Amino acid sequence: MTDRNKNIALCTFTVLFTLTYYLWITIWQNNPDLSGFGGSVFAGLGNLIAIYWLLGAARRSSRERRIFWILLMLGSVSYLIAEAIWLYDEVVLGIAAPSPGWTDVFYALQTICYLAAFIYPFTRFERSHRVFKLLFDVLIVMTVATTFSWHFLIGPLLRSGDADILHLAISLAYPVGDLVLLFGAISLYWGARQFLADRLILLVFGGLVVHAAANSFYLYLISVGDYAMGSLVDPAFTLSLLLIGGAGVLQPRGQAAKFDVQEDDGGKKLDLLRLALPYLNVIALFVFMISGSGKVSALTIGSGISILLVIVRQLFILLENRRLLLSLYDKTEELEISEQRYKSLFDYHPDAVYSLDLSGRFDSANEACSDMLGYDSGELIGLTPASFLKDQELAELSDDLKRLCQGESVRQQIRVRSRSGQLHEVSVTSIPIRVRDKIVGIFGIGRDITANKKNEARIRHLAYHDPLTDLANRASFEETLRSAVQEAPVRQERMAVAFIDLDRFKTVNDTLGHDVGDQLLIAVSQRLQSCMRAGDTVARQGGDEFTLLLRDIDGPEDVHACARRILDTLSLPYDLDGRQVTSLPSIGLSLYPADDTTTVGLMKKADIALYQVKDDGKGHYRLFGDCMPQALDRLSLESDLAAALKQGELLLHYQPQLDPDTGALEGAEAQLRWNRPGFGLLEPEAFMPAAEEAGLSLRIGEWMLREAGRQARAWSDEGAPLRITVGLSRQQLEQEGLAAQIRRILAETGADPRLLELQLAEASLASRPELVVRQIQAFKALGLPVSVAGCGAGYAALAGLADFPVDRLKLDPGLTRQIGSVRLAQSVAASFAGLARALHVHAAAAGVENAEQAALLRGMARFGLQGPLFGHALPPGELRRRPLFAPEA
Repeated sequence: MTDRNKNIALCTFTVLFTLTYYLWITIWQNNPDLSGFGGSVFAGLGNLIAIYWLLGAARRSSRERRIFWILLMLGSVSYLIAEAIWLYDEVVLGIAAPSPGWTDVFYALQTICYLAAFIYPFTRFERSHRVFKLLFDVLIVMTVATTFSWHFLIGPLLRSGDADILHLAISLAYPVGDLVLLFGAISLYWGARQFLADRLILLVFGGLVVHAAANSFYLYLISVGDYAMGSLVDPAFTLSLLLIGGAGVLQPRGQAAKFDVQEDDGGKKLDLLRLALPYLNVIALFVFMISGSGKVSALTIGSGISILLVIVRQLFILLENRRLLLSLYDKTEELEISEQRYKSLFDYHPDAVYSLDLSGRFDSANEACSDMLGYDSGELIGLTPASFLKDQELAELSDDLKRLCQGESVRQQIRVRSRSGQLHEVSVTSIPIRVRDKIVGIFGIGRDITANKKNEARIRHLAYHDPLTDLANRASFEETLRSAVQEAPVRQERMAVAFIDLDRFKTVNDTLGHDVGDQLLIAVSQRLQSCMRAGDTVARQGGDEFTLLLRDIDGPEDVHACARRILDTLSLPYDLDGRQVTSLPSIGLSLYPADDTTTVGLMKKADIALYQVKDDGKGHYRLFGDCMPQALDRLSLESDLAAALKQGELLLHYQPQLDPDTGALEGAEAQLRWNRPGFGLLEPEAFMPAAEEAGLSLRIGEWMLREAGRQARAWSDEGAPLRITVGLSRQQLEQEGLAAQIRRILAETGADPRLLELQLAEASLASRPELVVRQIQAFKALGLPVSVAGCGAGYAALAGLADFPVDRLKLDPGLTRQIGSVRLAQSVAASFAGLARALHVHAAAAGVENAEQAALLRGMARFGLQGPLFGHALPPGELRRRPLFAPEA
C-alpha cells in the first residue's frame, strides 16, 4: 500500500472509530450501565489497537528506532493496565478508584515511558551534553509549572485544610506531566528530526495535545463532581492513543530514511522559542516572585537585571552556537557526501581501482582489483606490480612511473598474471594524485579486456576464415594471392591458381540434407589440406567451390602432378553418417606468369578452365592453356552478350497457349532469343549458361519482364489483350527486391498486371521454400497471376505444390510427350489434373506434339494446351495469324 493510501486509511479508521464511540455514548446517555459498558469496550479495544500498531512499528523498524516504539507501546500498555484497575474498582467492587492508588502508579508509568521515548533519540543521535541540556530544560519547565501550581492551587488548599498534600500533589502531577510531555514532543520535533519523519512526530504530538486537553477537562469534571462512566471526555483519551498508535502504522519497514533538516525562517523562530522557553519560565517566575513579595529594593532590581542580562547573554551564546552547529553540520554533510561519492566510485567501480605511493607500492585497492589479482585487499597493501608483471612490462611500467611522478597521465595495455597464474589483458589509466600542488601518489583504473581481446581475435579470424571448414575464405585468399603476385617478380617465382567445384554436391545436399552436405565440405577441406605443400594456400570460395594457390612450382608438369594428386584424393568415397558418398571434383588451373600476371586475370582464367571441364563431362582437371580456343570462344560469347543488351539484339518470341474448350488463343509464353550477328537466331540454351557465369542473367531477366510488359500494353491498346507468361530464373526468384522491381516495370510500361503471368520452375521451389512463398505472395499482392512449370518431371511427387499459392500448374513437356505411349505417364497426368482441381487452380500442359495427346489431356481435365502441335514461339506480329488446333506444316 502506498503512503498516501495508508494516510487515508488511518484517518478514515480513526475518525469512524471515534465517531462510533461518541454515537454509542449519546444513544445510551440515559442508561448509565450500557453507556459505561460500551465505553469500556471501545476504550479497551482502541487501546489494544494502538498497542498492536506500535508493536508492528517496533518489528518493522531498525534496531536504533525499535526502542522508541517499544517505549511508546509500554506507555500504552501502562495506560491499559491503569484503565483496567479503574474499571475493576468502579464496576466490580462498586467503589470509586482510590487516589492515590495503583491507577495513579500506572498513569505515571505511562508519562515516564512516553518521556523516555522522547529523550531516547537524543541519546542515540546527539552528543551527551545535548541530552543533559534537554533534561535540564524539562526540569526547569516542571519546576516553574509546579511552583505556580503550588502557589496558586495547593498552598491555599493546604492552608484551608480542605485536602491533604499527597492527594493534591498527585492531582498536580497530571497537568504538569502533560505539559512536560508536550515540551518533550516539541523538543523531539525540533531537536532530532533526522530520527523520525515529521508526520510521525506530529501525530504523536497531536495525540499528546488531545490527551492533555482531555486530562484537564477530566480533572475539571472531577473537581465539580460531574464525572461518571460514559462521559463525553472518555473518547478523547482513546483518540489520543489511536493518534499515537497511528504514527506506528506509518513507520516504514527497515532502516528509516535519513531526513535532511531543511529549516525555513519560521522553523528557526519556533526552534528558538523552544530554546528560549525554559528561560522565559525563569523570567516569569522571577517577575511573580518580585510582584508577590510586594517589596522592591535596589538589591531586588539589581538581581533582576543581572539575571535578565545573564539570560539574554545565554540566549546570544545559544544563537551563536546554533549558527556554528548549523555551519558545521553543512560542512560535515558536504564532506560526508564527497567522501561517500568517492567511496562509491572506488569501492563499487566495476573495474579494478587502486592507488600507489610514489615508490609504486599499493596503498589501497577495491574488490574488483583484488578479485582480478587473486589477493585480499589487505594482502595487496605494500606489494608492488612486480608480483604480477613480466620483466619487459615491468621495465615499461618503470618508465611510466617516472612520467607520472612528473605530473603526466599515462594510458597503457599490459598483461597481468594473477596469483593463480591466470593471464589478464588489462587497459590501465594512471593519474598522478596532487595534494597542494604536490604529487603524493598514483591513482589507477584497470579494465580487464581479456574477453574483448579474445573476441577481437575471433572476429579477425572469422573475417579471414570460413566458419564451417576453418579454411581461408575468399577475402583472405584474394589478399594472399595479391601479395604473392606482387612479390613474384622479385622472387622470380612461378605459381598456379586452381578452382575446384564438387560435382553432384547439390544432389547430396538436397537428398541427404544440409547436415550431410556440411560434413562433405569439411571432409573435402581436410583432404585438400593433406594435399598441400608448405607455403600453399587452400580456401573456400563459398558453396562447394574451393580455391588453391600453389607456390614455387617448377613448371606445368609440377602442376599436372599436383592436380592429379588432388583429383585422386578427392575422388575416393566419403563415409558420411554411414553412407558411402562419391563427389568427383572438377578442377581448373591457371599459371603465373604464363596465363596472366594479375590477381583478377589468374582467378578468371582458372574459373574459365573449370567450366570448360564441366562442359566436357566433369570429374577431371584442365589448365587454362590446354583449353585456350574454347576459353576464347566463351570469353567472346560473354563479351558479345554484354553488348547485346546495350545494342538491342535480344528479343522475345511468343508460343501460343490455347483454351481447352474453345481452342481460342488465351495466352502466350514469352521465350528469349538472341539475334547474334554472324550466328543467327540463338535459343537460350546456347547462351544463358554463359550469361549466368558472366553475371548477366538478372539484367536479362529484368529486360524480359520489361519487354513482356510493353508487349502486353501494346496488345491491350490494339483492343486484343492477351496474357503473357514470363519465366523467372532461380536467381531472380531469390532476389529480395524482385517485387519492387516488377512494380516499377508495371508503372513504366502501363501494363495490366492481370495480363503478365510469372512462371516458376518446379525445381526452383524446393531450394528456399519460405522465400518462394513470400515472393509469390508479393506477386499476387501486385495482382500478378503465378504459374509453376515442369510439374511431374521425372515423375516427381506433386504433393508439395499445395504449399505454394499459385494460379496455374503446367505439366512438364517430357511427361506430356509420353502420354499415350507410357501408361505411368498417363497416370501421373491424371493425378496432376486431380491435384489442380483440389487446389482450385488452372491446369496446363506444355510440349503437346500430336492430336492424341491433346485429346487425352482434354479428357482428363480442362488442360490449357501449349506445344509444337499449336505452333512454336513466334514474333509478336505473327502470333495471331497462326491457325488454331492445327499442327505446323
